[in-house]
Amino acid sequence: MPFNVPNAVNYSSPLNAVPLDWTSSPIEGAKGIQCTVAWGTQGGPNNAVYVNCQNNATLNFSKIRALIIDNSQSGADIQFIFPDTETTVSVPAYTPYAIIPVFTNQTQFYLVSPLAKDADKTNFTILNTAPPPVAVPTTQEQNFVYASSVNIAGASGTVPLVPAGTDGTIENVFIGGEIGAVAGGAASSITLSDGTGKVIAVGQMSVTGGAGGTGVVNNVTMFSQSDLHVRFTNGLNLNWTTGGAVNGATVSANVYYRQP
Repeated sequence: MPFNVPNAVNYSSPLNAVPLDWTSSPIEGAKGIQCTVAWGTQGGPNNAVYVNCQNNATLNFSKIRALIIDNSQSGADIQFIFPDTETTVSVPAYTPYAIIPVFTNQTQFYLVSPLAKDADKTNFTILNTAPPPVAVPTTQEQNFVYASSVNIAGASGTVPLVPAGTDGTIENVFIGGEIGAVAGGAASSITLSDGTGKVIAVGQMSVTGGAGGTGVVNNVTMFSQSDLHVRFTNGLNLNWTTGGAVNGATVSANVYYRQP
């Protein structure tokens, strides 16, 4: 079957072959080292975590052949960096269990997770032998919060959706409402923000005065988005500002999120 190749350019860097010891058995026998990185106390946005199996291990550990990585308790992607072979292993947020072969001649590496929050945690096991890779699907379990028909006729206000002290990742948001005006127009602005004041979603609805000086709009979708991956810190709040002579105004919100 014929196929077309797009215009190509030569690879610009030298093709350096790096020796790899992939077949010899470790002299110490098959072993694993279990590790946990709590990103709130080590690593984080500005630091990497350095792991050296020679300096920190209680027993001899002569090779790194594979990693078992459980990132299910972290809403941030993580990278394992092996400097000698310039290999980077990237593991997505919420990956529950992955066995990944590692190509390195050293027993040291770095972990980096720039978007990790204080509540995030990554568990991994360092192996000196290589088991077959295993694929485990990521859980689809989510938390759900909602606010229904909140009266927003007042000038401004806030309704907490997720309690303060909770960190997580938003995956789906819907905000909708209705508004009526008396003698003229009216408008309401809505924001979804976390406990640090970071604005995550913005919406607005408005109405102009109709015949006789009144007007009403119902079932307004102010914000709707799925397949999100937006981190929040210290809870979630629904905030509003309403202006004009209002003949009733309400808003409803649904939020699906994960912890942490």
